[in-house]
Amino acid sequence: MLRKFIKSIIPSKGDVFFNLFEDAAKNVYQSAQIFVDILNSKDETELAQLCGSARILKQKANDINKKVLQALNKMFITPIDRGDIQELSGFLNKLTKRIVKISTKLDIYKIDANTDDCMIKSANTLLIITKMLVECTQGLKDGDNHKIELAVQKINDLEEHGIDDFRHAINEIYSGKFDTLTILKLKEIYKSIDGAIEL
Repeated sequence: MLRKFIKSIIPSKGDVFFNLFEDAAKNVYQSAQIFVDILNSKDETELAQLCGSARILKQKANDINKKVLQALNKMFITPIDRGDIQELSGFLNKLTKRIVKISTKLDIYKIDANTDDCMIKSANTLLIITKMLVECTQGLKDGDNHKIELAVQKINDLEEHGIDDFRHAINEIYSGKFDTLTILKLKEIYKSIDGAIEL
C-alpha cells in the first residue's frame, strides 16, 4: 500500500504517456493512409477491407485514449500538465475519428477520385501532416525540441497549402463538370478534409 502511494507521488518520466501519444499519432497516420488507399482503390473487395480496417483504427483510437486517461488517474504528479495530456490525447483521438468518417463518406457516396484530382492532392497533404504528427510525438518522447520544431513548421506550411487546395477544389466543383448531386457530395467531403487539416 505504502509503495503504491509513493509510486503515485514520484514524478514520472512520462514514458507511458509519450509512448501512448506516439501510438495514437501512428494510428492517425494509418487512418490517413487508408483514406488515400480508398481513393485509389478500384476493387470492391479491397475497398470493403480498407473500410473495415478504418473502423478498427477508430476503435483503437478510443482504446488508446482510455489508456491515457487511466494512466492519468493513477498518477499524482505527471511529466507535463494534466490538462495538456488530456487535450493532446483527445485531439489525436478526434482526428482519427474525423479521418475515418471521411473515408466512410467516400465509400457511401461512391466518389471516383479519377474525376477529381484535387481530392487526391488534398488527401496526400493530409497524409503528410499526419506523418509530421508522428514526428512531433517522437520528438516529445525523445526530448528533441529541434525535431518538434521542424515538424511543426512543416505542418504549418502544409496547412497553408491545404487552404489553397481547398479554394481550388471548390472552384473546380463549380466549374460545370459535375452534376448537382456530385457537387453536394464533393463539397461535403472537401469540407471534412479541410476540417481535419485545420483541426
